[in-house]
Amino acid sequence: MNKLVLCAVLLSYLIGSSAVSQTITGTVTDGRGNPIPEVNIMIEGTYHDPTDQDGRFSITMPDIDSREITFSHVGFKSLMKKMEAGKHLDVSLERAVYEADGITVHASRARSENRARAYTDFTIDDIERDYLTGEFPLLLETTLNLYSYADAGGGLGYSYIRMRGFDDKRISVYINGIPLNDPEDHATYFVDIPDFASEVTDIRIERGVGSSLYGDASFGGTVNIVSGGPDRPKKVSLSTGYGSYFEGGDAIGVIRKQAIEYSSGLVGGRWSFAGRYSKLWSDGYRKGSWYDGSSYFFSVSRLDPNMVSTLNVYGGPMRMHLAYYGVDRETLNNDRRYNPLEYDNETDNFDQPHYELHNIYRIDDDMTLSNTLYYIRGKGYYEQFKDDRDFAEYNIPGGDGDLVRQQWVVKNQYGFNPRLDVEHGSGQLSIGGAFYLFDSEHWGQVVWAEGVTSDSISPRHKYYEYFGDKFSGSIYAGENFQLDHRWSMSLNLQTRYVRQSFDQTVIGAFDKNYDYDLDWFFFSPRVGARYKLNDRITLSASTAVSSRTPADGSIYDANDPDAVPTLDMKPERVYDFELGASYRNGYTEFGLNLYWMDFRNEIIPAGGIDDDGNKITTNADRSVHSGIEMLAKVQPTDYLSLDGNFSVTRDRIKDFKITQELYGDSDNWNYLGNTVIDFSGNPTAGFPTYLGNLLADFHYGRYRLVARSRIIGRQYIDNSGSRDLSIDPYATFSTSASVEITDPAGLGRFVLTGRVDNLFNEKYETAGGAETYRFKDSQDITYAWYYPAAERSFFLQLKLELE
Repeated sequence: MNKLVLCAVLLSYLIGSSAVSQTITGTVTDGRGNPIPEVNIMIEGTYHDPTDQDGRFSITMPDIDSREITFSHVGFKSLMKKMEAGKHLDVSLERAVYEADGITVHASRARSENRARAYTDFTIDDIERDYLTGEFPLLLETTLNLYSYADAGGGLGYSYIRMRGFDDKRISVYINGIPLNDPEDHATYFVDIPDFASEVTDIRIERGVGSSLYGDASFGGTVNIVSGGPDRPKKVSLSTGYGSYFEGGDAIGVIRKQAIEYSSGLVGGRWSFAGRYSKLWSDGYRKGSWYDGSSYFFSVSRLDPNMVSTLNVYGGPMRMHLAYYGVDRETLNNDRRYNPLEYDNETDNFDQPHYELHNIYRIDDDMTLSNTLYYIRGKGYYEQFKDDRDFAEYNIPGGDGDLVRQQWVVKNQYGFNPRLDVEHGSGQLSIGGAFYLFDSEHWGQVVWAEGVTSDSISPRHKYYEYFGDKFSGSIYAGENFQLDHRWSMSLNLQTRYVRQSFDQTVIGAFDKNYDYDLDWFFFSPRVGARYKLNDRITLSASTAVSSRTPADGSIYDANDPDAVPTLDMKPERVYDFELGASYRNGYTEFGLNLYWMDFRNEIIPAGGIDDDGNKITTNADRSVHSGIEMLAKVQPTDYLSLDGNFSVTRDRIKDFKITQELYGDSDNWNYLGNTVIDFSGNPTAGFPTYLGNLLADFHYGRYRLVARSRIIGRQYIDNSGSRDLSIDPYATFSTSASVEITDPAGLGRFVLTGRVDNLFNEKYETAGGAETYRFKDSQDITYAWYYPAAERSFFLQLKLELE
């Protein structure tokens, strides 16, 4: 009897063992079917043997059914799948950059292998090579046909980006697929997200009416910025940096930066955590242009079977002294650093946190659903000193004198971006939308007035107030398809509806109670074709139409009590035609692109600036932006690469007449009426006639040396086309070097990096403007102003990385 019981127990054990000991096999490849060796494999927090040289794996363990397996590899997006015993898994990992799009901007970029658009990519290696500190536009300054500068002359403060003669109001900027352009004035305030470049893993800059499908109008180009996702490696890093500007060989100020960064890698095969905090301070180059800000970025990602969810929170509360006024040439010759804004607290104080929730669900191997929810809240104010003002404008009874005012804004933006991508036999279909609600409250308050006591007015005396609301909704469809092994095409169709409302409170001099609603509807088609002549030469052509609402300030300057809304302001519209060719052969690449952009109702500077330093603008019936763009990349050795580009632009006002006031003489300024000035045929202001960049990158082991040179063509500062007022061509040079010290005393990896800008101390101006007063005797008076660039500067950074 005992023997029978023993046999039964052994038999049941053997049967049970064979039932739960299961094997799963599979192969891991990239998007092109190439096997990926050494892929990390994790099951419920436990690592197993990685894939072999052929990308294959085999795992034997109990209870495989219903478990989850995670695949991860540097340079690829992590993927989680459900396991089934006895089933062979064919796993395809998407690349984190290049062939695949960023984790939170899924398919937002045109695919490199099926596109007919002019673009430039910045990889994470390029960013680490070029970025230490400074505003985001300055990181991109070596991009083909792109121009950037900062009005304070240095690297921190208000910075601006222009492409193909268009300012940043006509350049769409996205961070993880979310628009950065302000819904009211369309500008991009990189100053509110300092040091964000430290979190960026990929940037694509598309020139012209790009293939961005998120609903906002892009004329000059589109900048897609991607931050990291769950594929971040595990590490902790500490960095500290110090720099200085120079004047005549003497150090005049400091630049300081400290940062701490952490990323967990995949925890338990499912979770990823990352965070960064930076502190930045600069005295600035121009006098009084100091900057004091901090930057934070926190991210949590969760990996589920065929799904990735990411929550990002980031921002950069800052306080800075303003330097938005230019200076005439005579003053510049005597004092290049002069800043007319000399009031100690002439500051911008602002905080604009961003909240993003991204979800990407892979329905099957051919279909992906992406959803993004976001919220952006901004709150802050300018404080400004104004001399000899009429108090009645500020709702203060009687008299005039000096005063200090604050201009406040509180704004909220709520957005939703859904998208469905379908892979099919000959390409990809994308269908989606972009929707946001925006509201803002603006008010001005007087905090001090000459000779006015707190008994007469309240400590925060309000003198204007208005409210703005906006809804924007876009629906789009895009198809990229391969006709055969030579021909490929893309077609994008987009409709966009915008409704904006304005309501003004009656206060003092602002007694008109303007209240209006505006509706806009646009249809924007885009089509491109690409022909592969052979393995080395590719030809492309494209055409596109894009439209844009006027900025709110172009319709009505609500800060001016004498302004009247221009409700018949026409929206801008551009017709873009392009031809391109590229040649690739091993370590050599050449590219050529021709473009013609016919612009209707362009809103351009009319001459002069308003009380807040903004350029006064008006419509031009027609203008044309055209040019040629060339690039070359050569890698003569494994250690050295040469990268150059050159563009020539011809930006012309074709039809533009403006009415200006006419005076009798400059002694009495007696008003005689109006006169019409014809600027037709003149160059448009604000963009160099040519741009060239050359970058040499020597990278050998632990050492890296980079040399950069830029040539900037003549830049006209007003619509007259005057060469006397224009900024002369100039050239600048910079260099950087870095060295890695691996594991000294077992501490980790040290990276010491240094950079010198404006190496040969060139004295030049980056931008300017002019205002002309007309007199009957033709002795017109023109006031021109310019923004000086910093002289030589340097920055050193020491970074410790623990992995």
